[in-house]
Amino acid sequence: MTRAWLALALAACAGAQPSAVSARNAISAALTLGHAIAEHGTPAGLPACASCHGARGEGLAAAGYPRLAGLPVSYFGEQLDAYAHGSRRSAAMQPIASLLGARERRAVALYYAGLPPPRQRIATGAQALPVAADRGARLAREGRWSERLPACSQCHGPDGEGVGEHIPPLAGQPLAYLRDQLGAWQSGARPAGPLGLMGVIAGKLSAADVVGVADYYASVGPLGAAARPPSIERGGGAGPASAREEAVAGARKFEPPPRGSEPSGELGRVIARGERIFTETPRYARAYIGNPLRCESCHLDAGRLADSAPLWAAYVLYPAYRAKNHHVNTFAERLQGCFRYSMNGRAPPLGSPTLVALETYAYWLARGAPTGVRLAGQGYPRLSEPPLPPNYARGAQLYAERCALCHGIDGAGQANAAGQAVFPALWGRASFNWGAGMASIDQAAGFVAANMPLALGGTLSVQQAWDVALYLDAHERPQDPRFTGSVVATRARFHDSAESMYGRVVNGHLLGSGAAAAPLAR
Repeated sequence: MTRAWLALALAACAGAQPSAVSARNAISAALTLGHAIAEHGTPAGLPACASCHGARGEGLAAAGYPRLAGLPVSYFGEQLDAYAHGSRRSAAMQPIASLLGARERRAVALYYAGLPPPRQRIATGAQALPVAADRGARLAREGRWSERLPACSQCHGPDGEGVGEHIPPLAGQPLAYLRDQLGAWQSGARPAGPLGLMGVIAGKLSAADVVGVADYYASVGPLGAAARPPSIERGGGAGPASAREEAVAGARKFEPPPRGSEPSGELGRVIARGERIFTETPRYARAYIGNPLRCESCHLDAGRLADSAPLWAAYVLYPAYRAKNHHVNTFAERLQGCFRYSMNGRAPPLGSPTLVALETYAYWLARGAPTGVRLAGQGYPRLSEPPLPPNYARGAQLYAERCALCHGIDGAGQANAAGQAVFPALWGRASFNWGAGMASIDQAAGFVAANMPLALGGTLSVQQAWDVALYLDAHERPQDPRFTGSVVATRARFHDSAESMYGRVVNGHLLGSGAAAAPLAR
C-alpha cells in the first residue's frame, strides 16, 4: 500500500476529497503525530509506545512485547481498533488504545509501518534450532494436511515475512508473544480474524504445536530466511489421509509414502528435485513458465492432498487417451500440458531434467498404489448440480466476502515484498490461461468446495462453490494457446461446453477477445 493511498484514506475518513497537495500534507501530519505518540506519549499522560516496544519499534523479547516496526498499516490499525473497542483483550493495551482517538491510532499505525524491521543474526549450518523447533518447522513449512491444517508459510510468506496489508509478519516476533497470541485465539480472548481463520487454525494446534511453531518463528530474522536445522525430523502422523467419503464408488483408498522416507542416492536426489520444482516452480522451472503460479497452487500439500488433484492418483492412470488432444498421453505428456496451460508457458522437452524430476517425484508418491485404478481422492470432487443455476452476482458477493482477503479484490493474487507470489492470481495476465482445466467451471467448483478458503475446505455449500467458480472463470485471462485467430471458432473447436465461459459475453465483454496472447514477461 503506498503512502499516497494512505493519505487518501485518511482524508476520506475525515470526509475530505483530497488533492495531491492535501494528500502529502495529510501524510506529513499523520507521521508527525504518530512519531510524537511513539516517542513521547500524549499530553493526556499516555506513555510513549517506545517505553515498551523499543526506540525503533523493535520490541522487547524478554518481556514478550512485540515488534511494531514494519507491521502493515491496515493490520496494525485494525488491532489498535480491536483493543480500543474491547474485542481484543489485553490488560496492558486496552486502556492505552481506548484513550487514543481514531485519528491517533491511524497515525501510530502509519508511523510504525514506515519503520524498517530490525535486522537479526541468523543461525546457520550446525547451529540447529532447539528440538521443539523441529515440530514447528514442519508446521511452518509443510502444515499438517491430515487435519486440513495448511503450512503457516502459505499465508504468511515463505519465511514468515508477512503478505499484503492484512497478513502480518511472524518472523522475529518474541517467543512469549507468539505463544500468547496462539493461546488467545484458542481461548477466544483474541478475535478469530477474517473468515474466522485463525480461530480454526489455533484450535487444531496442541500445546506442543504452539510451543514448536512459536519457537520456530521466534528464531527467524525479520529480513532473513528461517534458521532451518540441517534436517527436519519427519513422521508423527503428518500424512494427508482424507477424511472424505470416497468420491467414486469402489475407489481404493491410498496414502503416499511419508515425507523423509525417500531413498538415498541419485533416485532420492531426483525425487527431491521434483518436489522443489513442484513447490517452487518459478525458481526451478523458470524457463518453461509464463506466470508466477506454482504447481502447488492447484495441487495442495506438494501434490499429496486428496481431493486436490494429487500426483499419486494421477500417475497411476497413465498412459491414457485424452480428448483434449485426441491421442494417448504418457504421464510426461500430461505434465507438458500443465506447463502449456496452467502455467501459461511452454512444454519442457520430453526427457528433459525438469520432466524427469517431476515424473520421478510423482512415481515416488504413487509407490505401492495399483496401476490403472481410480483411487479415492483423485482429481477434484465432482459436485452435484446446484439448486439454482450458477450466478455471477452471487459469486461476486461471495468472492468479496470469502476470497478477496487472499487473492485480492481484482483477482491478481498477492506477493511478498520480494515479489514471490504467495496467493495465486485467479484471473488476469498472471493467471492460468483459457486452456487450463481450472478455467472449466465444474473443475474450479470442485476444487473450491473441497479446499477453499484455505484451511476451511468443505464449509461452502454446493451452490456457493458453483457461484464463485462461475465468477472467477467469468474474467479475462491469457489466451488459449490453441487460438485459431477467432474467438468464435476457438470456442466451437475447443470450448463447446456449458462449463466454459470462453467466448461468452459477460458485462458487455466477449471473453477471450481481450486475452493476452503472449505469456507474462519474466
